[in-house]
Amino acid sequence: MSIITESKEHVKNLFSKADEKKLTYHNFEHTIHVLNAVQLIVENTLSVSSIQKEQLQLAALFHDAAYPESNENHEVKSTEIATKFLSSKKYEEEGIIAINQLILSTQMGYTASNLLEEIISDADLSHLGRDNYMDTTFKDLAEEVRNLKGIELSDGDWAKNCFEFLSKHQYYTSFAKQEFGKNKQDNLEKIEKLIQEKKPKQKKAKKKKKPIKADAPLKGVETMFRVALRNHLSLSQIADNKANTLISVNAIIISIVLSALFPKLDSNPYLFYPGISILLFTIVTIILSILSTIPNVNRGVITRNEVLAKKGNLLFFGNFFKMELDDFEWGMRELMNDKDYLYGTLSRDLYFLGKVLNKKYMLLRYAYYSFVLGLVGSIIIFIASISAIIHSW
Repeated sequence: MSIITESKEHVKNLFSKADEKKLTYHNFEHTIHVLNAVQLIVENTLSVSSIQKEQLQLAALFHDAAYPESNENHEVKSTEIATKFLSSKKYEEEGIIAINQLILSTQMGYTASNLLEEIISDADLSHLGRDNYMDTTFKDLAEEVRNLKGIELSDGDWAKNCFEFLSKHQYYTSFAKQEFGKNKQDNLEKIEKLIQEKKPKQKKAKKKKKPIKADAPLKGVETMFRVALRNHLSLSQIADNKANTLISVNAIIISIVLSALFPKLDSNPYLFYPGISILLFTIVTIILSILSTIPNVNRGVITRNEVLAKKGNLLFFGNFFKMELDDFEWGMRELMNDKDYLYGTLSRDLYFLGKVLNKKYMLLRYAYYSFVLGLVGSIIIFIASISAIIHSW
């Protein structure tokens, strides 16, 4: 028998000793469902080796193995059961450690840190995307909570708890998002409808006050960021256009001076100093214009510690182009789930765009000064040279 088959029989025996009336959800049927979901996601995910697939399957089998004994801190106890059984089967120690970590990653509130943890987390909560979620998981889990905790839980309160959980939950893997995401959204809408039905009806005599939307003030904030960022980008484009115009005009002037003016210096020596003057100033103008358009790119990596500390700007490509995809996706999830971090990042993005714009326009201002001084200076030198020649006559 394979280790998967032996483990399945062992876990099945553990659940056979449990009170089936109490474990209406966390039972052997749920374990098999998670196992099948793991296999489905793995088959549609690249870069998962056969060893990693086996570890995921074993973790799926043992992730709720301690539930028949106790639902308190059951993930940790499940790792103990898995370690004891797999060690008796001479399973390699490194593999057991990896399997235990995958089991622990199914804890509520845990954030997956690699692809394997993402796969088993998505598999464990794949029931949220079932077509029959409302008729199975929704009812079975509510009954189990009532049995194990001995509390009176109304359908309305349970629906609110489920609505909050499904609203915050996000699948990690692309396959899970595509396969389970739509049905999960449908189930969320069904729960919301149920909550509305369970609300106590108000007396008709009283006019219902329109609820103040909690996110109403945020719309003004989002509009502010949208307008400010768009304005900054427009100003940046205008600056680049001005720089390109200066570069083109001064390049034409240089070509004219070199091709038409300098060959005539033998017969017109008074043109030497005006020509040198305008040539120097046009070169300075071009250099300043080019400096204003040179992009500034950072080191390209923001670490997980920096994300957890709410530092860095993941919205600018120069900060993430060297990051691994998994790290970047994890960082974006953290950003989207934390309103303060999100608005702080947008504020930093706006601030540094302003710093870049200031540098662009400062260099452009100097470039225009150089261009004007070059023209005026060359004309003055030309007039002075002509005057000297006339006086010499």
